[in-house]
Amino acid sequence: MAQQQDRAIEKIRAYSKDAHELRDDPMELDASNTETRLAQTVRELQARVKEQQAVLETLQAQSNVDIESAAYASADPRQKLRQLLAVKDAYKRLTPIAPFLPEEGSVLPALLAARTLNQNVQGTKVAISSTQSKIANTDAILRREEANLNDANLLTQAMENRIERLRVQQEDRSQKTPAQLARELITAKRAQKDGYDAATQALGEAMNDFINDYLAAMIAAEELGGPVVGEMLNVEDDTLAAGFTKQGRAKSTKKTVSDKTRQRRIDQIWGNKAPIEEDEEPPTEAEAADAEMRQLIENLFATLIGPGGGKAYYQLDRDSAATRFLVRAKIAQFHPKDAKKLRLIDFGRELDD
Repeated sequence: MAQQQDRAIEKIRAYSKDAHELRDDPMELDASNTETRLAQTVRELQARVKEQQAVLETLQAQSNVDIESAAYASADPRQKLRQLLAVKDAYKRLTPIAPFLPEEGSVLPALLAARTLNQNVQGTKVAISSTQSKIANTDAILRREEANLNDANLLTQAMENRIERLRVQQEDRSQKTPAQLARELITAKRAQKDGYDAATQALGEAMNDFINDYLAAMIAAEELGGPVVGEMLNVEDDTLAAGFTKQGRAKSTKKTVSDKTRQRRIDQIWGNKAPIEEDEEPPTEAEAADAEMRQLIENLFATLIGPGGGKAYYQLDRDSAATRFLVRAKIAQFHPKDAKKLRLIDFGRELDD
């Protein structure tokens, strides 16, 4: 069996070698009399066509049969039988006759071979293009399936690791008493609470720094008729002291505004929250807005953790820039039917209950 395979392989290799040699060898073509041979072949074909046309005309003249009606099978069974017999007799007569072949030296076989080769080449090109498209689609599908397989392997590995951890935890718990498990749970909860308290403190300090350094001045500018919070990022105390025009533009800071005028304006907008000692300086506009924002956030938090929970609203004293900022920032929301009621958004629930 192995010897037969070896012989077959040797024959294939020999055939491949011969085919490569034939392909590499230049075609022997005598171009000296090509035009003469083509003209001779054309004349032979034309003579053959005329000969066949003459025979056909002779047959038509000698026969009384209608060619068009004889070309189709008759509906009459007897007539149809006669047609079949005639066709049979024609095949018997034509079978012994040798077919027409071109003369020796004719280029007709070469032309026919060239036409066949051209058709084969065009078909091969179309097949190559179609095969390349199929290969590209198959490669894309293969890459997608490989990516899916990789994801599935990662998920499987993650699930196996998770199962192993749970198994180890289960074995560890099964070896401990309920009292030990309770102590460990309490310790874990305390550590979690300490982490939450530290994160809350850090976030609170960051919020206080943001309000003190940036937000308070922008809220004060909006309260004084200036741009909305966020449109003017760097608001100086001198700009707040000078105020804003009706168009929301900052007034000139060349004219000094008296402290009494500023204090009266602050009391009119933010109210007199606490008495001022003689040795204390009156609060600036930014400080007043800072105090209002902190108090508002504190009241909203108290309402959130109060008896009503996330459904309770805080009753506002007035519509302020601080309130509008919290709503625009989607930190708080108004009551659907009362714009003087506000509450913090409980991010653990839907926006609207």
